[in-house]
Amino acid sequence: MAYAYEDILRHQAERLTAERNQALAELEAARVYEDVNLLNNASDTILRVDRDAAQLQKYAANYDAQVQQQQRQQQRNPHGFNANEIEVALSLPDRHDAPRLSKEQKLNLYAQNKNRYWEARRTGAYRDDQGVTRR
Repeated sequence: MAYAYEDILRHQAERLTAERNQALAELEAARVYEDVNLLNNASDTILRVDRDAAQLQKYAANYDAQVQQQQRQQQRNPHGFNANEIEVALSLPDRHDAPRLSKEQKLNLYAQNKNRYWEARRTGAYRDDQGVTRR
């Protein structure tokens, strides 16, 4: 199973937190033992981890914004149609002997037809090579 983006972001945040805690411990040890090299390395690590954590927070905020946008779009478009499919669905002509279809009815009809098409392809009742002449 593929990793979820939330899990990746959470794992990275945990890894950065652990790395920062380790660097803080090294910084304190370097301060106590007056080890300049270890002090510099630990402080550099803390700065790098803080930059990485800030960037990770930006990624997480962008991801959350995208998820929320998709959820809003799904609420407006419960069938999950793209813009072209919506245009085709709404262009369905009304039958002269039937009452006019609302926008929602046209989208539902398009979804039913699309599901019938995919079911026919899945069962083999409809094939893409129908009508193809091979010589």
